[in-house]
Amino acid sequence: MKLSSFIKRLKNILRLRRNDQEKSTVQVDDGILSEEVIEQGHTDEIPQSKLNRFAWFIYGTFLVIFLGGAGLIVGWVLVSAEQTIEKRIAITPAVTVDVLADGETAPKNSSRDKESQGDQSTENNPETATANLSNETKNSLNNSDALVGIIFPHITEETETGPLPVIAADGRQPWLEYSRGFKRADRKPRIALIISNLGLSETYTKAALELLPEDITLSFSHVAPRLKNWVREARQKGHEILLDIPMEPIGFPKNDPGRATLLTSSNEVENLNRLEHIMKQAGGYVGLLGTLGTKFMLHSETFLPVLKSIKQRGLIYVDSRSTSRSLGPELASSIQLPKAFINVFVDKEPSQEKIKSKLDELERIALKRRFAVGIAQPFPITIEILSRWTKRLKTKQIALAPITAVVDKQSQR
Repeated sequence: MKLSSFIKRLKNILRLRRNDQEKSTVQVDDGILSEEVIEQGHTDEIPQSKLNRFAWFIYGTFLVIFLGGAGLIVGWVLVSAEQTIEKRIAITPAVTVDVLADGETAPKNSSRDKESQGDQSTENNPETATANLSNETKNSLNNSDALVGIIFPHITEETETGPLPVIAADGRQPWLEYSRGFKRADRKPRIALIISNLGLSETYTKAALELLPEDITLSFSHVAPRLKNWVREARQKGHEILLDIPMEPIGFPKNDPGRATLLTSSNEVENLNRLEHIMKQAGGYVGLLGTLGTKFMLHSETFLPVLKSIKQRGLIYVDSRSTSRSLGPELASSIQLPKAFINVFVDKEPSQEKIKSKLDELERIALKRRFAVGIAQPFPITIEILSRWTKRLKTKQIALAPITAVVDKQSQR
């Protein structure tokens, strides 16, 4: 397109030039052309024809080059297309599956041979074997195998999405099977202390596991990363375990604890499905801790089916008493569900002065009623104060007890 445009422009320029020359040399005298005009016309024909031939030469040369190049490309494609397609097929990943005839057995899998050879070479290298064993141990703790040895088969129902606690065929219940040993004959007043909302912060959870005594009960969030690993470590250290159950608070959905929250607007099936989802996230726990719930705990028609399901699973229920009007303890008593409830929120205001004041209040309740339950968050200041406070309890003739040691012992008055 550019060459043809150039030729047209060149012709226009030549035509204009010729006209100018003719106008400058033409003299009209009584209608007769002078000899000078005739001669000028003859002299202009020669350079104009040369320029035309030159332009056509350039145009033809370009056309030959263009057509020749296009022909070479088309020819290369026709000749090499088949080889190119074969190369692309060769480098494309593919899986070939042989269809076996009736009675024909599958050929031996060569990858198995390689694995076995690798195993033999590993056995010959002790350092490599040790490293691989360490990696396998780490990997095993990142999946459901972390609960192996932590949950007991006779009180566990295995499902496709996780284990569920069940009452054994001979009547043994998970909350008793997973309970920590405690001197039931001890007549000293008892305080059970629960650390809730664990597992969400790795730093806080590690601090609780390292600094707090084993008689303190640990309650984990069902959405905690590495939940099964945390439960395993806590159980190995001797702690009793609870799982937090989020319940609908006042102000929902603006105040939303998460997807598995038990709601007053949900029907019985939906709430029980959410409850099972929470229970399947771990194992080896003695019961469930109802958290938040300032609205849910006031509606017996939605609350009671949940408590009945907890009883059928052989667990205990601990009511956080997020609201003093909670129906949890009363409804649990009506169906003979093993229960406990919170007397004191230790670190609702996480300052040293307030925490110590709440611990003093917890001691007074225990001395007066013989049994008291406190709850706290895994704040660094709380962990630090509790680690010192628990060591002084013996001098005050008060026993620090796991949560199962105060089940059904508290006075609701």
